[in-house]
Amino acid sequence: MKSEFVIAILLTLAGIIKGQQRSMWYETLPNEKLEGVPRIIRDYERSFPAFKNMFLESIGRSNTDIILKEAIKRQKAQKPINASVPFFCDVTIGRSKERPTSVHALRPGDIDVIAAIGDSLTAGNGALALNPQHLYVENRGICGMIGGQGNWRKFLTLPNILKEFNPKLVGYATADSFTWHPESQFDIGEAGAMVQDLPFMTKQLVKRIKKHPKVDFQKDWKLVSLLIGANNLCVDICYVRNLTETVEDRRRNLIHAFKYLKDNMPRTIVNFIHMPDIKALHECDGVPLSCNLLHKFECPCLFTLQFKSRLAEFFKTLKEWQRVDDEVTRDPQFRMKEDFAIVLQNFTKHLRFPPKTDSTGKSTCDLTYLSEDCFHFSQKGYARATNALWNNMLEPDGFKTPSWPKEFEKFLCPTERSPYIYTWKNSRL
Repeated sequence: MKSEFVIAILLTLAGIIKGQQRSMWYETLPNEKLEGVPRIIRDYERSFPAFKNMFLESIGRSNTDIILKEAIKRQKAQKPINASVPFFCDVTIGRSKERPTSVHALRPGDIDVIAAIGDSLTAGNGALALNPQHLYVENRGICGMIGGQGNWRKFLTLPNILKEFNPKLVGYATADSFTWHPESQFDIGEAGAMVQDLPFMTKQLVKRIKKHPKVDFQKDWKLVSLLIGANNLCVDICYVRNLTETVEDRRRNLIHAFKYLKDNMPRTIVNFIHMPDIKALHECDGVPLSCNLLHKFECPCLFTLQFKSRLAEFFKTLKEWQRVDDEVTRDPQFRMKEDFAIVLQNFTKHLRFPPKTDSTGKSTCDLTYLSEDCFHFSQKGYARATNALWNNMLEPDGFKTPSWPKEFEKFLCPTERSPYIYTWKNSRL
C-alpha cells in the first residue's frame, strides 16, 4: 500500500511541474529552435514520450473488461444499458437534410468533427482507476467531452451521443492514450495544462485537424469543447502576489485562443465549459485519508495549511474567473461571423457532489463520481457531466442549468420546434 502512495505522489508531482505537458510540444519543436539549449534539456524533450510509454506499459492500461467490471462493482462506472433499450431521441430530427451554412442553424447531427482542449479532465486521467497508479493512465476513450470508445450504453460521452445522429463523426479519442498516440485523435488535453497554454494548444489542434485525411477542413462543421483552469487554481494562484493579474491573464489567453480558432478554422462552434467551482471538493465531507494526502500534492494551493489563510481570497478570484468567462463569451468580436460561435455551458458553475449516507448513517459526498484521488472524475462522473453538458447544449442562452443532475434522469432531445444547438443568436428566436 505504501508503494502505491509513493508512486501516486511522484506522478502527481510530475504533473505539478508540468512535465506531462512536454508530451505534446516536444515533437513540434524544429531542431533549429533547440540550438543553444543544454543537451540534457534537448535529450529530455526527445526521450520524455518514451519514458511515459514505458511507465504506462509497466502500470498497464486500465480500459480492459476486467477493470471495467470491477469499476461497475465499486459503482465507479455507469451500469451498462441493454441493447434492447432505444436511444432517447429521434435521430431523424437531429440532422439537417442539407449541410447548413450558419452556425445558428446547426443540429447535433450536422457536427462532422469533434475536438477538445484542456487539462487532465480532458485527458481522462484515472477515469477507470482502481488504485493510485491508475491515475497516471489517461482514459481518453471514455472522457466525457471527447471519448468515443464503445457506445452510449456502455460509456455516456458527448461523441457517443453525437454518433447516434452522425455515425461518420471524426475526431474522438478511441482508447487509453497520450497526445502523440493516434488513438487520441483531436483530444489535445494535457495533464498539468493551464490557461497560459491555450494559445499553443489551439494552434496544435488546428494543425492536427487540417492534416487529417477524413476532414474537409473548409466544409465540415467542427465542435470544440474547452475546459481549463483547475491547475491555475490548484498549483499557480498561491504563488501570484497580485491576483488581479490572474483574472486578466485568463481573459487575455481565452481571447487569444478563441480569436485563433475564429480566424483559422472555418465552421466552428465552441463548447466553452465554465471554470468549475472547485470549492465543492474543499467542502466535501467523508473524504478518506488517502485522498486528503493526494489533494495536498495535486492541489496544494487549496489543501495545504500553508495557504489556508488565503482561501477566501482564492475562491473570490475563482468567481472573477467565472465572470471573465461570461464576458469573453459575449465579446462582440466573436459574434461577427455566421460560421463561428462560442457557447458558454455552465453546468460546472455551481458544481456540487450529491450527498450519500455511509454505513454509520453519516452524510458524506458521493465519491463514486470521483476517481481514486477524489479529485478527477470517475467514468460515472464523466457520464453525469456528459449528460449535463448535452442538456446545456440544448438549452437556450440565459436558461441553461448551472448544475449537473443525476445521469439519465433528464436527457434533452432536439425537437421539430427547437432542433438546433443553442447559440446566442438562435436563443432569441
